[in-house]
Amino acid sequence: MKLFRGLRDEAVMRTLRTRNTVLGTGSTEPNSSVEHSGKTTSDGRKFKPLTLPRILRRNSKSNTNITAPDVPNTSSVITLEELLTFEQNLERNCLSAAGQQLIEREERLYGQISEEVVQSTTEWEKEEEQFIRDHKALLSQIDLVVKSSLSPDEDSLEALKSAVKAILQEEEQDRRWLKQVGKQPAWRPSECRRHHNTVLQSLVEERMDNAELPPEESNKLRSSLQRDVCGKGRRLQKDLLRVVKDVKGCYPEDMDICNFYGKMYHQAFSAGMRNIEEYGLGMDDCSYLLYWVNVAYPEILQNPELTKVINPEMLGKLLTEELTTPLENQCLTHKETEVQTLINKVLMVEEQAWMEGSVPELRDDCYFSPLAIDVIQFINAAVKSIETVLGTMSKVQIIVCLLKDFLNSYKKFQEKVLKGSNNGNSRTVIMANLACVEQFRDYIVNKADIFPVDVKECCLSIVAEMKNIGYTFLTSPIHKDLKSQYRDLGTPVWLEKKKQVFEKLFEGINKHTQDLKGLTNSCHQELLSQLHLEVTVEYVRRLLKRKIKLRDKEMQEQAARSVCEDGQRLHKLFTEAGSREEWLSDILPKIAEVLKLQDISSIQLEIVTLSQAYPDLSEFQVSALLSLKSNLSASAVRRVKKTLLDNQDTTSSQDVPSFFSKVQVK
Repeated sequence: MKLFRGLRDEAVMRTLRTRNTVLGTGSTEPNSSVEHSGKTTSDGRKFKPLTLPRILRRNSKSNTNITAPDVPNTSSVITLEELLTFEQNLERNCLSAAGQQLIEREERLYGQISEEVVQSTTEWEKEEEQFIRDHKALLSQIDLVVKSSLSPDEDSLEALKSAVKAILQEEEQDRRWLKQVGKQPAWRPSECRRHHNTVLQSLVEERMDNAELPPEESNKLRSSLQRDVCGKGRRLQKDLLRVVKDVKGCYPEDMDICNFYGKMYHQAFSAGMRNIEEYGLGMDDCSYLLYWVNVAYPEILQNPELTKVINPEMLGKLLTEELTTPLENQCLTHKETEVQTLINKVLMVEEQAWMEGSVPELRDDCYFSPLAIDVIQFINAAVKSIETVLGTMSKVQIIVCLLKDFLNSYKKFQEKVLKGSNNGNSRTVIMANLACVEQFRDYIVNKADIFPVDVKECCLSIVAEMKNIGYTFLTSPIHKDLKSQYRDLGTPVWLEKKKQVFEKLFEGINKHTQDLKGLTNSCHQELLSQLHLEVTVEYVRRLLKRKIKLRDKEMQEQAARSVCEDGQRLHKLFTEAGSREEWLSDILPKIAEVLKLQDISSIQLEIVTLSQAYPDLSEFQVSALLSLKSNLSASAVRRVKKTLLDNQDTTSSQDVPSFFSKVQVK
């Protein structure tokens, strides 16, 4: 600081001595006219005011309309830069002051801008030649400073501020000359701002071409292409943040320097990407390039610091859709083939294990197969990879659609297992696969948004069918074992020896529910729910076979009590075992109520109520039920059936479980 002040004082004194010599005064004392123009001396006389040369006037005509950032209106203050020579200002990167000095020399050289240039003389030509050299030196120095725009030191920023002011002064001088008629200097217009933009473009391209990653980050990437792309991306990110943080303050707002830099970096990055894309890309490089185009680069531009001053919408995408579409198709095709191969192999391993007689692993007393977990993981990984690479979920459907074909193949495998039920491991394989089917169902439901609607519905239909077939496979032996107990239901023996008949059936069902082991909790509940439904259906089917005639009120009331009690005991047995079919508790009591009623109007009302609760109740089933009441006349039966038909169109069609459609009555 002391050195600076010394230089400044020395320059001031040297300039004052020079001025006094020019004006014919030798004094540099404090009472000189430079220091006290317009003031009085000790004897009362006034000094004559000193008029400064044009080059030292801060508010000269040539500078009245120049506007630049951070320039205070100090027209009455002589700054250090104004006291230094052109060469000194140039050396110190005081480019605004150096430029202003040249502009004033230019005006002196050509006279007033509105006048014709006088006939050249040798002395004038020498001065013009020197001016041209100095003007080129100024522009060259401006270039050097602009090229150092992104240097991290404070001196570079101060120099850049001064360079920007000099550029604006040159632009203003260009405009003033364009308004003049007659000969203009050969260097006008200098188009300094356009040249500045060209220099910045070259700077950006050079920095992007030479961008490199630090070794610790570079070593994590698999190929030189990935290192090149990432290096350019990181360079762009760091440089744009520096522009916003530091460089922006060196420019006036109307130059919109941040968006200009954004455009230059975008173009340079895009050009680099296009050059890379022209070569055949392996799968890893293709995915990495798409990741930068669709995800990484947009994320950089969404940095809050950048979005304040750079409009990413104006920049667009790094590569056009015409260029990215083949790459995306390459990526999608590769993933599709990869996933197809993996999930087919999973199913092949499962089938091979079954054919070899292997019993599925027991985990927590449940038979376990990794099939669903593996398939879902492969599909999820591919979906996530595509989303990461493409930045959108819109194209992952090509992967999830593979699940439909897989489930069809899986269903065929299940059918093989069912046909080979004599194999000792078939029952355990079905149990393990039921858990897999449930996992597939949950995945499809939870990820419904990534499935096309038709594919989702098809997949859910397949897993529902597989589930029902699997449960039926497990319950069929139970019904086969209970066939002898079912046989007496709805017969005179059932009514006469009710406790013996139903008790035997009840004990058989209870034993089988206790033996159902090896399923997950949720599958165990679903199996018991299905068995609960099937037993109730079989009970009603046996009742409607019309093997008993309830001739009078007493027999009908006895039968009604038996049906109601049987229904209550069955429902309690199954729900305590794990069935979730609470709605089944009402069916047998409602049938019992029809058996008990004697008044024809009451019977009509109860049949309508039953049909409203279960819209799948058919006329034929009503006929079979009423035929048990042998004391009903044919006309009474017709009246009840007519009431049913009259009310079927108005019965509720809301979502209710299907029951009577499962009851086959001959």
